[in-house]
Amino acid sequence: MKKFVAQASTLVIVALALILGWFAWEHYTRAPWTRDARVRADVVTLSADVAGRIVALRVADNQHVEKGELLLEIDPDRYALAVEHARRAIEVARASEGLAQAAIIASQASLKQRQSEELRRRTLKQTAAISGEEWEKASTDVAVAQAELMRGQANLSLASANVQLATAALTQAELDLQRTRIYAPVSGYVTNLLTRQGDYASAGGPLLALVDSSSFYVSGYFEETKLPRIQIGNSVQIALMSGEHFEGKVQSIAYAITDRENAPGSRLLANVNPSYTWVKLAQRIPVRIEIDPGYAGKDNLRAGTTATVTVRQ
Repeated sequence: MKKFVAQASTLVIVALALILGWFAWEHYTRAPWTRDARVRADVVTLSADVAGRIVALRVADNQHVEKGELLLEIDPDRYALAVEHARRAIEVARASEGLAQAAIIASQASLKQRQSEELRRRTLKQTAAISGEEWEKASTDVAVAQAELMRGQANLSLASANVQLATAALTQAELDLQRTRIYAPVSGYVTNLLTRQGDYASAGGPLLALVDSSSFYVSGYFEETKLPRIQIGNSVQIALMSGEHFEGKVQSIAYAITDRENAPGSRLLANVNPSYTWVKLAQRIPVRIEIDPGYAGKDNLRAGTTATVTVRQ
């Protein structure tokens, strides 16, 4: 009897071990959860559009700023002078345009007079009242007056073009002056601020990073074997390593990752690794998870922190 009980107990224990082993295998290989997840956020890198000395820095490291808030100011004096110079250039160009218009009016009057004189002399030539030489001189004067008018019209076109160029230069100068003041394009947090008042800002050089406070999400990296059980819209339980728990939902699933075994070769041909490893690890696919908008601690999230996510089915 004791032998029978021992055998039965052994069989029950083995069966339980097999069942638990199967559940453990199913949980770790098929269940849609992962400890490889990160809190992410969009980071806006602000750069200077114009060069100059930073004369005012109005933010501190880790400070929250609202969209449209002034962050820093680059020395505007040189750009203010450029605006004034461009305005004077427009005045000069418009004065030249006015002179060209006056010259055209004078040329038109002169041409009209020469044409009238040429017509009168042509009539006199027909009655032999004047010589042909005098009529030819009158005809030549008409041609000269026409050339003067054409030259005046060309000068007017050039003067008008100069006015347009000067206007464009003024617009550029005013834009450069506006860009000496850098404003926050989004509401967020200044992070890792290394810029200091008095630094020289180069055009295009990064000045500070701004974490968009409305862009936080969780990126979970799931094995490919778990993807069939993940659908867009699924509810997700998120647990941060720091202890916070909150909800979310699957927003999207990445459609591609880098194939490290197939790097481009010469002439853009596939460069396939000739060796084959028998043990193949499941590839991890990024899954974007939207954080529940009602989560009270959303403002305290930190991009880059670790999380565990479990997809509910």
